[in-house]
Amino acid sequence: MRKSLFFKKGLTCIATVLAMQSAQAQWVKKADNLQFQVGRWGGMSAVVGNKIYLTGGYANNQWLNDLQEYDPATGSWKNLTTTPVGPLNRSAGVAFTINGKMYVGLGAENFLSTTGTQKNLKDLWEFTPSTGAWVQKASLPDSPRTESSVFVVNNKAYIVGGNGGFGVGVNNTNQVWEYDPAGNKWTKKANYPETSIATAGAFAINGKGYVSNGRAGTDYLKKTYEYNPTSNVWTPKADFPDSGRYGVVSFVVDNKGFIGLGGIGYYNYKSTFYYYDPATDKWSYLSGNWTATPRLFSVSAAVGNKAYVGCGWRLDGTSTQTYFRDWYEMDVMAKLGVETTPTINKLNVYPNPSTGVVHVDVENGKYNYTVYSITGQKAATGLLGADKIINLSDLSQGQYILELVSEKQTYRSIISLSK
Repeated sequence: MRKSLFFKKGLTCIATVLAMQSAQAQWVKKADNLQFQVGRWGGMSAVVGNKIYLTGGYANNQWLNDLQEYDPATGSWKNLTTTPVGPLNRSAGVAFTINGKMYVGLGAENFLSTTGTQKNLKDLWEFTPSTGAWVQKASLPDSPRTESSVFVVNNKAYIVGGNGGFGVGVNNTNQVWEYDPAGNKWTKKANYPETSIATAGAFAINGKGYVSNGRAGTDYLKKTYEYNPTSNVWTPKADFPDSGRYGVVSFVVDNKGFIGLGGIGYYNYKSTFYYYDPATDKWSYLSGNWTATPRLFSVSAAVGNKAYVGCGWRLDGTSTQTYFRDWYEMDVMAKLGVETTPTINKLNVYPNPSTGVVHVDVENGKYNYTVYSITGQKAATGLLGADKIINLSDLSQGQYILELVSEKQTYRSIISLSK
């Protein structure tokens, strides 16, 4: 009775810990954006220090020129728009951070206007949070464009693709431009390998840039490419494991690139997230789907081990549009910790009780075993042989915990030794 009760309590404790971790590793609703109760899509966000800055966007023929600051430490938003100078009336542009300053540029004025004229942009502005000053920098030395992607490597920004027209798939480009704030200079780089790319996910890890998903004309891509700034070469990597999508969000945590939300067309919206590990060239599914309404063209950011996603837009039916201003947080490292915790299975050991030699009933494979005393002290370790026999004759009489670990599974059992 003591053995079964102890084992039951042990499994209960393990299950409780995992359940607590899982509960802490979901998307958690935080404070909504302050301004424009109708919400926004096509906004631009970047992280400076430990704060997130959000500007611009579009909502039902309303063009937003505010600047908001979100502080993850307090979970609160602050409106920084005082004297509106800089990237006014801008949607679907790019934002990035280099050396403690945020840069906002490209995009469009009067985005998707039904009453005025949309004007695509190619200007670039630098914002210094400590002073609140906007300074105009060199403009992109090519045609204006919206819906480009951006990543930063070695204090240089790489602007990938974009849409040079005023409709879906119109005048998309595959151009790549490097912006160096040190010299306030733009340099054209090797084109993205597809014929065009817009609204894709982009991130940088360990000195390389990555672009995945997005739209090429009217085609939805699932391809992933790695860009090496040193060699100026694009290399194909593992395809995104789900159907291609556009209007996605992307961010980096723990040297892994995450892409989620987005959709196909205007009615097939996605709530899943996947992450890419450059070390293994492998995509994995991030469990714990987005629990809010799926959508396109949200904004995202990562601060430390936590990711933040919000805003966006969706269309239901032929005319029902929803603009979102909600905001969610996930402790990504906690979630990854839950996902990488091995499944703990009960192990069949015989004879039990034993005088010292025990057999374990597991499928063939490579296993390391560890034996702990009932108080948690390590008593014996070794590699399980092909005969699946463990000799514990040197241990004193009493109860022990046997743990057997492979690459895929973890097994545990309580064994009793009697002399």
